[in-house]
Amino acid sequence: MKAAVLYGKEELNIDSDFDEPIMKESDVLIQSKYAGLCSTDRSLYRGFVPFRPPLILGHEIAGVIKDIGKSAKGLDIGDHVIIPPVYPGCEDETCSSCREGLTNRCKKSVFIGHGVHGGDAELIAVPSRYTFKINEDVPLDEACIIPDAVSTPFHALKSRSIPTHILQHTSNHNKLFERMNHWLQGKNVVIFGVGGVGGPAVNLAARYFQAKRVVAVDIFDKKLEFAKKLGATHTINSQAYYEENSIVINKLTGRDKAKVVSELAKHITSHLAEDKYQVDLVVDCSGVPDTFPVAVETASKNRTIIQVGWPPKPVSEFLNQKIMDKYLTINGAWACPMNEMKEIVQAVENKIVDLNLLVTNKEYTLNRLENAIHDLEAGKILGRATISIT
Repeated sequence: MKAAVLYGKEELNIDSDFDEPIMKESDVLIQSKYAGLCSTDRSLYRGFVPFRPPLILGHEIAGVIKDIGKSAKGLDIGDHVIIPPVYPGCEDETCSSCREGLTNRCKKSVFIGHGVHGGDAELIAVPSRYTFKINEDVPLDEACIIPDAVSTPFHALKSRSIPTHILQHTSNHNKLFERMNHWLQGKNVVIFGVGGVGGPAVNLAARYFQAKRVVAVDIFDKKLEFAKKLGATHTINSQAYYEENSIVINKLTGRDKAKVVSELAKHITSHLAEDKYQVDLVVDCSGVPDTFPVAVETASKNRTIIQVGWPPKPVSEFLNQKIMDKYLTINGAWACPMNEMKEIVQAVENKIVDLNLLVTNKEYTLNRLENAIHDLEAGKILGRATISIT
């Protein structure tokens, strides 16, 4: 079969006769049609994260079922489907993480396109249990971004945003997780980084969870214009703020840097003056280490910060006593539990997620995957790019 295979750092080949996957009885064989391009693909390509070659890339997959294993259930040949990038590898979800509902954090997680072969190939075999059917009227060149770019911020907003003390003091706290009663409804959200994941975060916060105000922060004006289309009520260019105030942030340290960070946070929250500067949730999708101190300063007391973007290095310095003083909840988000995938699919099918806006580049084919990675690095891809496999 044809596949995009990584043999080493920056050694990406489009093989025409790579071995086809071997199905298990509980698997379905999927003909990959489209794959989303993620910064993780770029990190693997550049050798920033370890992997065992040869490796077929691709973890955002949409395709059509070609064959079904003997014990596979609930799906038929010809069904349109998506695959979560991370799914449980333990038997019958019996590990401690799965038993706690964190199927996205299974002790034996399978991460396609990283730990095992991915879907940038004509065929991929995956357990039927973790294959999700989607209506045929959802274009597959848009549906492919659901498994990661959409599901990851969805899980963060839905399940990681509510402060513990609010759950403890709500008689029926399960209602706070339901869309029509969700805690974020009518709240103010600040999102740092409007890229492949930050864009969906803006869209979901505004449209699905119905936040009152969504403030998008980035360093590129074109991404901030993009954020407005996705539902942001306010946008802030943090780099422009520094330049307008003659600040060279990289040359500052200690209290001088802390003061500047605090002033930027005040500038961000000034857009919420009508709500007494209240910021109920901060989501960091940027993956930039220097963003975290700003997030801590921006969040209001007794509220939550969620780290969604993967930071390449640790935060060098910030006033961590702020976390104590402001009584903040700091949460991480990693992929999405299996029990939330169906809700995401339903949201897309009901057109509450603007996939047509989130996917900004559809011109790439498998043969041009390396070009797409270079364009992603060069900032030529505004939202999410999709790769045509066949």
